[in-house]
Amino acid sequence: MKKLIFVLLLVLLIAETPVTAQDLSGISGAFADIGYGARPAGMGFAYAGLANDVHSVMWNPAGLTNTSKKEAAFTYTDQLGLISYNYLAGSMPLSRDKRKAIGAALLVSGDDMMREFTLQGSYAQILYGVKVGATLKMRYASFGNNSINASDYVIFEPDEIQEGQMNQVYGSAVGFGFDVGFQYDMTKDLRLGLMFKDIYSPMYWDSKNDNEINKPKGSYSETIPFEMVLGTAFRVNKNIIFAADYAPNIMDDVDTRFSWGGEVKWFDILYTRGGMVHYVNDREDDKYSIGTGLDLKVIRKLRVLVDFTYMFEELDNTLRFSLGFEFM
Repeated sequence: MKKLIFVLLLVLLIAETPVTAQDLSGISGAFADIGYGARPAGMGFAYAGLANDVHSVMWNPAGLTNTSKKEAAFTYTDQLGLISYNYLAGSMPLSRDKRKAIGAALLVSGDDMMREFTLQGSYAQILYGVKVGATLKMRYASFGNNSINASDYVIFEPDEIQEGQMNQVYGSAVGFGFDVGFQYDMTKDLRLGLMFKDIYSPMYWDSKNDNEINKPKGSYSETIPFEMVLGTAFRVNKNIIFAADYAPNIMDDVDTRFSWGGEVKWFDILYTRGGMVHYVNDREDDKYSIGTGLDLKVIRKLRVLVDFTYMFEELDNTLRFSLGFEFM
């Protein structure tokens, strides 16, 4: 009980600390977190407390201590039909008693106009009954490498096309980030989770063009907004799980978010999922998800997990597909 009180006091302390975000760059959607993994998406992104598989690398590294086998997963998302996201993750326990585990993930998104890479490494350990995990992120972006061809803009004059080519902004960015997560099992069926995401995540941008007179912003820095997530997961029985997350708007440019969802397993092979994300603002941007999955024991020491989630969003709906492996 003392451990739980300590964690709650830590939450209140950080929640009351005044934090202000630096102005973000004008590059729309830079390193946007769309939520990774078809299973977490199918449960409305309520995963900070539930995290118990390879997706813990993204959602709460403390959850890696819940894994007992080597796992790997790949997820593809065509976000809003505009930007492709590819996510590859792996995890493994470091001890037979599952008290230590590691994980890693690689995110690749975008195209020549704006391409982003994020490499993450996570470590988790059980300390005095509390599951603790940390993640270090390395980020890299390149932008403006798309070609402007005169033949694609026949309605413009040659000098207008030349001016556009001269003013095309290109460059790159590097940065890093740091996450810390906690989980605590109140009972064998009830778990609490706490995630501090991007506690300190600076990005250093360098932009340029070929116009010697009208130069872009040049070299500058920004920070990716910090986020705190409180989560819980309740297992009704071996086949039914409910989960919920709460993320307050500690940063001015991030809305308060409530997430909840559920998962039902049928006949030890089929999953059905549903969830919702509600943002506390004046916009109609809530998200709803439905999903399904298959748990296939291909051979004696290999499980294959195939998951699909369809996300209903304000601008356009998005399908997520995940392929996972567990080496038994």
